Amino acid sequence: MQRSCVQPIGRGANVQMSRMTQSLRLAAPPASVYSSPMSRRQLRFAVLLGSLVMVALATCLFSGCHSAHGESVSSRPLIVLDAGHGGRDPGAVCNGVHEADINLAMLKSVFELLAADERLAVRATRTLDIYITLADRIAVANDAEAALYLSIQSNACEYPDVTGIETLVSDTLSESAPSWQFAEILQDAVTNATGARDRGVRAQDLYLHRAAMPAALIEVGFLTNDEERTKLLDPAYHQTIARAIYGGIVAYLNYADPSFAER
Repeated sequence: MQRSCVQPIGRGANVQMSRMTQSLRLAAPPASVYSSPMSRRQLRFAVLLGSLVMVALATCLFSGCHSAHGESVSSRPLIVLDAGHGGRDPGAVCNGVHEADINLAMLKSVFELLAADERLAVRATRTLDIYITLADRIAVANDAEAALYLSIQSNACEYPDVTGIETLVSDTLSESAPSWQFAEILQDAVTNATGARDRGVRAQDLYLHRAAMPAALIEVGFLTNDEERTKLLDPAYHQTIARAIYGGIVAYLNYADPSFAER
């Protein structure tokens, strides 16, 4: 069967990270209701104030600024998850499957596991199919002083027999850097859990070099391979990968901070 696999942007350029944005619209009231200049000024002020409150609430709800456990996130490591691509950038497209959709579904599974752990705080760069710049994705983690940054993506290749999982780090780092350690622990956890081909940890020219914390990008499989694409569409396989990613994150935190294991 002939496949249609398109990857419009080079792999180094398409590693996307950013801050989730949301637009809020308020309908203007009929002009006849508010006739005096003072009333209109008051109305504009009220609308502005209401909009700011709504944006703040939406940011908390979707970015995880509070946890379900009622504890301040400042006392717990914050993990920022990114689903690569989105919106006008679907990533690799194979047999009608958009990489951006796979990435987002995987992120949501990992997010739920992290959010259920009372020792951790978690945010997502996006929870919708929207386009976000690389700079904005990294800014979410840097601005929040996150402990870890992880971008979840799916791979593609011109050769359909290529398979496996790999984890990428910025090529500006030495192999002794915390990002390498995080990536190696994560790679071992996911390949051991899935039995997928271990393609190892690789350095690449990525926007991750702008992250102020350990940062990695995991490619969870090749959409251009029929078998792996089928697996990546299977909710059970999603959960296997998600649990392994969660386990890898916790394992790294235990390694980097021995006191975390005592919590």
